[in-house]
Amino acid sequence: MYVLQYPNVAKAQIMVNERLLSELTVFTTEESKESKLKEVTLQSLKDLEEIEKTYLDFKKNTGVIGDRLRESKFAEIQVRNGKFGPVLEGIFKRYQEAYNPVGNKNLESELLKVKTNKDQYFDAIYYFFKGLPNGVVPSVVEHFKTVMLYETILALKKKESELPKFEIISLDETDFIQKFKQNLILGEPLDIKIRPKSGSTKFTVKINGNSIKLDSLGPSEYRLYYKPTRVGEYALEVKSEEKRLFTTFKVVPPMFRFINSASSISGFVGEPITVTLDSSYVPKGNGVTFESKAAKIERKKWVLEITPDHEGVFDVVMKRGETVIDKSSFVATLKPDELVSLMDISGEPSDMKNANKLESNNPFWQVVDFDMSVTYPNGDFKKVHSTTRFLRNELRELEEKAPSGSVLVFDNIRLLGSEMGLTSKGRPIVKIKG
Repeated sequence: MYVLQYPNVAKAQIMVNERLLSELTVFTTEESKESKLKEVTLQSLKDLEEIEKTYLDFKKNTGVIGDRLRESKFAEIQVRNGKFGPVLEGIFKRYQEAYNPVGNKNLESELLKVKTNKDQYFDAIYYFFKGLPNGVVPSVVEHFKTVMLYETILALKKKESELPKFEIISLDETDFIQKFKQNLILGEPLDIKIRPKSGSTKFTVKINGNSIKLDSLGPSEYRLYYKPTRVGEYALEVKSEEKRLFTTFKVVPPMFRFINSASSISGFVGEPITVTLDSSYVPKGNGVTFESKAAKIERKKWVLEITPDHEGVFDVVMKRGETVIDKSSFVATLKPDELVSLMDISGEPSDMKNANKLESNNPFWQVVDFDMSVTYPNGDFKKVHSTTRFLRNELRELEEKAPSGSVLVFDNIRLLGSEMGLTSKGRPIVKIKG
């Protein structure tokens, strides 16, 4: 998995090389040998960039992502056993020929015959490119640039090159840049305020190495508005005088994700399943909707109430306009026995004396018919069937004539769902007449 880190390593190397290149570019000399070294160094960089360009075309055309970053086809086919092996050897030899008359160091062990920690020597092409993963190629090429730039500057200036020294601070340690969430959803902008200390205007902002233009909001306040165009990792750098903030944020595609600790993926037909959406992946606003062919869905800000209409597995899709962005699956089952109560004429729970009908506690279900039986204290038994949910006169008379101590049972309660074809059973009700 270490190979996956190298694209970010290469970005850091590019930043260092840009700084070194700017230092070399402004160096002037009248000495022919020094001018020759500078000229050869700059040409060597251009030649190396051609190799990088070829690699990027190879990466694009062959889809070098994921596991293919670990393959070594470019290094083996196009470098060690291809045309770029001799090209690199030529670059190294020309550079060494220009460097030797000016420098006071032997670079052969870094560019031509590389020495290992076991005092073994290998040709540079073999040492660097034998089995080299595709994802590491840009980093190795940038390494060659760094060696040439750095050693040339040392040779020309006869002293150590000084890279800028910054105090590296984290996002949590600074108060001049507004805090922001580390995960953005594709289409969501990075919109933050920057307030330089002491009203300083000498600062720069870069995202993935590219300078970002800021909008001025006042004498000492600026707005950074950046809308990412692709999914992936982004690096944000803010340099203010001698301080440097370097942080990262991630852009993810919109996804139907929810907080498991506050959600359920299964429930009962006719009863709401509560799902709490994860705002790190679900876009804000009403532009995103949720639909299902097998459930009614009600959204209350970041909470969905999903009421299944059918038994079984069903999908809920997340849409932006008419485009389906993502979906998730849920499961609905029938309850073995739905709770049923005696209710008065207004639909409120009631005792036997004022009861008018049987109703399911879940309004999704409606009582269709039921049996009422009476077991008398002497053991006699009588049952009556009702073809509706109402306690018709025959049932009322049976209950009224039953002596104290009789047991009344409402069972075989059949329920019909609000969706055509769905049926269930109601839980029996047992009453003892006082």
